[in-house]
Amino acid sequence: MNRKEFIQTSSLGIAAFFFLGMGSFFGKSPDPVGEKSKSPTEVLEKEVVIIGSGYGGSVAALRLCEQNIPVTLLEMGLNWEKSGEKYSPMINPGHSAAWLKTKTIAPFMNLFRLEKFTGALDRLDFEHIKIWVGRGVGGGSLVNGGMAVTPKKEYFKEIFPDLNSEKFYSHYFPLANKELKTNVASEDFLKDCDYYKFNSVGEEEAKNAGFKTVRVPNVYDFKYMEKEYKNEVPRSALAGEVIYGNNYGKNSLDKTYLKKASATGKLEILELHQVNHIAQKSDKSYSIDISIINTKGEEIKHRIINTKKLILSAGTMGSLELLLKSKAFNQFPIDNNIGKEWGNNGNFMTGRNFVKGLSGGTGSKQSTIPVGGIDHWDDKEHPFFVEIAPLPMGLNVATSLYLMVNKLKKFGEVSYDLKEQKLDLNWDKSHTAHMKNNAKYFLRTMNKANGGTRSHLLFHNGFGADICYHPLGGIVLGKATDQFGRLNGHDNFYVIDGSLIPGTVGVNPFVTITAIAEYCIEEIIKKDFAQHI
Repeated sequence: MNRKEFIQTSSLGIAAFFFLGMGSFFGKSPDPVGEKSKSPTEVLEKEVVIIGSGYGGSVAALRLCEQNIPVTLLEMGLNWEKSGEKYSPMINPGHSAAWLKTKTIAPFMNLFRLEKFTGALDRLDFEHIKIWVGRGVGGGSLVNGGMAVTPKKEYFKEIFPDLNSEKFYSHYFPLANKELKTNVASEDFLKDCDYYKFNSVGEEEAKNAGFKTVRVPNVYDFKYMEKEYKNEVPRSALAGEVIYGNNYGKNSLDKTYLKKASATGKLEILELHQVNHIAQKSDKSYSIDISIINTKGEEIKHRIINTKKLILSAGTMGSLELLLKSKAFNQFPIDNNIGKEWGNNGNFMTGRNFVKGLSGGTGSKQSTIPVGGIDHWDDKEHPFFVEIAPLPMGLNVATSLYLMVNKLKKFGEVSYDLKEQKLDLNWDKSHTAHMKNNAKYFLRTMNKANGGTRSHLLFHNGFGADICYHPLGGIVLGKATDQFGRLNGHDNFYVIDGSLIPGTVGVNPFVTITAIAEYCIEEIIKKDFAQHI
């Protein structure tokens, strides 16, 4: 491989590490639905079941357990903390990198062959878009870049006109940030740390172009990072870890919400439990068909769990698949709003090559945790939010990477293909055309002020329209559910995850998902679990 091919291959996906946003419970059943399992079937009765351990499921688990309510949490991936497995490094990754793949899927440097294993990162491929998700207890929090951004208040009000935005910004958002352990890096540390030269260069050039820069909070513990820099503790962000999980430093959900929930003694976590489909019984309770799998993805036991109260928090794509698939196979009752108002949160990747002599490059050593953003959201013609991304290739390159978050002008729609037994996504270039125009405007403005060109080797001639880290919508709050996540037509079935957000939130979404989950479960406990309190 020559230098040009190396840079193109590695750059394509190294950008991806930093933005992965949310968990999913999406996956094909080891045995087709409707066929008799070869494994013995075990039937269990559980009081409350949560499917998925991402942001929504973790919030629900903690608040229910705090009320002394026993909770069974189903996760298709590993409980990484208890497994003894280590997360893989980005260079020369091991089997823990990808979910049941024989090759890495970053998409970067996909030259690495893998042994099939229930790894931390998965990718869902559709015709015009690829969606990255996390696997394991903690969902997407295991593999994302940790950017904890609260959305613009006016845009939140536009997206959710029926919610009390004042209470969200005075209570639910602060609560979410507190529980997630959001923090901000010290400006003195960022100034002195040579691993953040890429960010200082990016901010300087943005200011030269007339853009407003902002400091981006994160759930990575920056006090830990300061110790990393001094070589006082094992390195993680400064050792290139993130997309396949951080072994140290990051406050993922297994170290925050789920840790507190487990401490109550009321939480049962069942790992490697892959939900195949859901049925509603005659008494309005629910039956969950599950394949218990090994780390090669093979079914080792077939299990049915019955419950009267079910919370679906499988991530946007996972929750959509389970509802649509269950309707197709079991006539599970859902209304026509399921699958509507899906979006990619305006995700659009791009990059630029700048004049190296002006800045001396971005540094050969780069932290994997972003700390800087460009706020251009209030511009009437070209509204967007941009993250200044690292490119830790071990080379002092003159390239900057950006994840743009845009508004949506056209929603996608998710359906289920019964013949192919998989989700179908109505999404094409028409959905991202205005995002590409914003990227062109952004790059022109940056290059005019600083010199430089679009990074033609990145993505598709410099434009990554088919990359999605933040799938949202499809089970929209107040449309497919009531105002608190109760699924239409059901009294004891709840959806609490990113699928409640109609396609876009203007920034990385996990703080918003967490705040909405706090809001929903508070009301659900008050009204639907009063007899337990």
